Amino acid sequence: MNMHLTIDIGNTAMKFAIFDGEKMIGQGCGMQDLSTAVSENCTHITRSIIASVADNAEVVDLLRKFNISSVILSPHTELPIRNLYQTPETLGADRIMLAVAADRIFLGAPALVIGAGSCITYNFSEQGCFIGGAISPGITMRFKALNHYTARLPLIDWTAHQHKVYEGLTGRNSEDSILSGVLNGVLQEIDGTIEQYKHRYSGLRVAVTGGDMSFLVKNLKNDIFARPDMVLEGLNYILLHHA
Repeated sequence: MNMHLTIDIGNTAMKFAIFDGEKMIGQGCGMQDLSTAVSENCTHITRSIIASVADNAEVVDLLRKFNISSVILSPHTELPIRNLYQTPETLGADRIMLAVAADRIFLGAPALVIGAGSCITYNFSEQGCFIGGAISPGITMRFKALNHYTARLPLIDWTAHQHKVYEGLTGRNSEDSILSGVLNGVLQEIDGTIEQYKHRYSGLRVAVTGGDMSFLVKNLKNDIFARPDMVLEGLNYILLHHA
């Protein structure tokens, strides 16, 4: 058995997955889980790939300890799609990975992948090319900004709404007004962006991933394809491309 290990080191967390071909057979979060998974599967893991926006030294040392060859994703890594972004050195690894995964999953059809994490990213690809997209503040970032840049607005914990249909509209106190402004604003933004892309690109496929995926899936008007591990899938497709 020849398995691939894909590792995504983000701003706030690290996620990883083990693949047999294109099939994900295991996944986890954090260094302790990764150490356990590597030690248990080291004889079967033939290659690994790391996408990182933070320090990756501990992960690299772990892979060296078990003699697992690794690719560290960079703007110079050979991809299975063409990257037409004008400043590839500034392009987040998560964004290009979403495009790689979308091209494979949707067979080159026009695709808009929405990454709903610290930021909300819109990532458009078609016919084997990553074109570009947009970046806006994520949901939690918007709540924090309202609190930070004003003297009296409270910091809202929206945990109770993250996995539900949100039906608030007219807030009658400060907390409900902030919830309505942020959550309805995000939903209108995303639905509006999807509609613009649908108007321009016939047959558009739309997917969403990231930590706030559940909220968006339950509340967006447009039909979207939920894919929670799309970055890790994109990393695996790079390793398959290099095979």
